Amino acid sequence: MATPTAATPTATTPTATAARGDAADDAQSQASSADHINDKAAGPPLTKRQKIRRHCGRFWLWYLVATIIFLAIFLPILFKVIIPAIVQAIINGQDLPIQGGRLDCISESQVKIAINTLLSTPLPARIDNLTLNLYNKETSPYAPFANITIAGQKIKGDTKITVPSQLVIVQNEPELTTWFGKVIDSEKVDVSVKGRPTVFLGKLRSDVKLDKTLSMPGLKRFAGWGIKELKMMLPPDKNGNNIKGTINVPNTSVLTLNFGNITFDLSSGKVRLGQIIVYNLFLNVGSSNTLNFDGKLDLPHLVKNVGPVLRSQTEALNRGQVELNFTGTTVVANGQKIPYIENVLNKRQLTTSMSVITLLSDVASSLLGGGSASIVDVLGEVVGNKTFLQHVMDHYGDTQMAKNLTESSFTKRAPDPKDAIMWNMLKMGLAMKLNQGK
Repeated sequence: MATPTAATPTATTPTATAARGDAADDAQSQASSADHINDKAAGPPLTKRQKIRRHCGRFWLWYLVATIIFLAIFLPILFKVIIPAIVQAIINGQDLPIQGGRLDCISESQVKIAINTLLSTPLPARIDNLTLNLYNKETSPYAPFANITIAGQKIKGDTKITVPSQLVIVQNEPELTTWFGKVIDSEKVDVSVKGRPTVFLGKLRSDVKLDKTLSMPGLKRFAGWGIKELKMMLPPDKNGNNIKGTINVPNTSVLTLNFGNITFDLSSGKVRLGQIIVYNLFLNVGSSNTLNFDGKLDLPHLVKNVGPVLRSQTEALNRGQVELNFTGTTVVANGQKIPYIENVLNKRQLTTSMSVITLLSDVASSLLGGGSASIVDVLGEVVGNKTFLQHVMDHYGDTQMAKNLTESSFTKRAPDPKDAIMWNMLKMGLAMKLNQGK
């Protein structure tokens, strides 16, 4: 039986050790060379744009989802909140100046209204048909007295808005009466409007609110109103009228006004002198609107109250004038009473002054067809106060107008016998007429 032989360790020779060391050095050298080659292949560093592009390329799906979520939240806010708020701000910034128009009284429940105004927008837009309610801002609760409709149209920059004449139903007569009172009394009058316009910016629709107070010039109680010509008719005409003439009614507003026929009580102080009717009170914008009138002057009542009348005229006569008061009593258009104008004029007294010389000359001229006889003698003997009238004429001789006239032209009789006969007939006729009322 063979005996196992013990393994003897292999001896490492110096030559083998050296060989392994050389191999390790070669491997390290090759690795270093490979790293150097890789560094050269990497090139220059990426720019920010390249980095962002590479980042988005890796995470584009996440960004897409985030964008969809953002738009789902933002777009409703944009269309429902932001754009309407911008449009509302534009509407709130509109002045809507009333540049012109017309107002016609048709009946107790209807008026015709036409208005010209202006809209200014920084963006092109379109509005649908818009109904505007007219009301007095001071009245509470809200109570519109009428409404007008503005037709839908395109707006770009400064755009003129024309509301053509349209028949409007009076919704609240007391409120309309209040507004007309302001129109007649004031130098500047307000009217408030309220509506809900629909505005389109392209295809985007916005429903906004309009609540504005607009201003326009008023009538200032017809400042400058006055009789231009006055004629007496004796005997009276078939309707009993014994005076007629023309009157100037200025219109300081921006609206052409058509009120119809207006009847005025004529008075001096507290003494009622008679009544006149101004026909077709159609007032164009401006200071000159000459209208015809006729009426009845109550001569017997005037003579009976000559004392109070003269006392009420003291201040005016010191200026060489006569003051007459007018109070509207009846307003009629198209055969119907117009209460919203009538109720205003019932409570307001309009005053006009007329030169004494002009008044007396007009009256004498209308009765005699001209002539240069003594007006003071005729009227003084009829009313029984020749001395007072002479005093008025003498006083007025100091005014600028009287400087251009001679005293003899008013206080002395003309030498023509025919004129003297006519004046005597006038005196007798007036006296007989006045005696009929006693």
